[in-house]
Amino acid sequence: MKTKIILGLAIAITAALLTGPVLAQPAPHQLVVTENSSTSTGLTATYDGSALAVTFIGPDQWTVTVPSTVFFIPGGAFKWVEPENSGLGNSVVLGSPGIPRFSVTSDITTNFPPVADESTVNIGTDSSNGAPISMTFDDDAATAEVPDTGSTFGLLFLALIALLGASRFRSLQPA
Repeated sequence: MKTKIILGLAIAITAALLTGPVLAQPAPHQLVVTENSSTSTGLTATYDGSALAVTFIGPDQWTVTVPSTVFFIPGGAFKWVEPENSGLGNSVVLGSPGIPRFSVTSDITTNFPPVADESTVNIGTDSSNGAPISMTFDDDAATAEVPDTGSTFGLLFLALIALLGASRFRSLQPA
């Protein structure tokens, strides 16, 4: 009986020594880009929760600077579909190797394969720990945009005409 226990223990120790260490993969880094409007303050970006520098180029165009430890997939370009118009998208073109920035252009057509709004894609690795980097693009611009004043005034004018017509019709009715 003692021999079986010792033999079992010897097999378990040998198996543990031959298996080798199991290394845990580091959690992916999170790069989140949010568009709220087409203005200079309309785009924000965070890397693992820390704000990144966003440079306004023009309406619907920005560049975002990332930490120097970020290495993008070479030639990486993605298109997140516009929530309000599936024919348009938000283009993200990753920087070349060694260039820690990417460009964002909103409301354009591209030949990139589309990705759904708020979906996450792998865009590279962080050299500080070899962990992958996941990017999520969230387009909230349509919810923040105000209807144009021409349509608003046209609808208001139409409503006023309807009310005026209804009041004239009512005044012509016999009591």
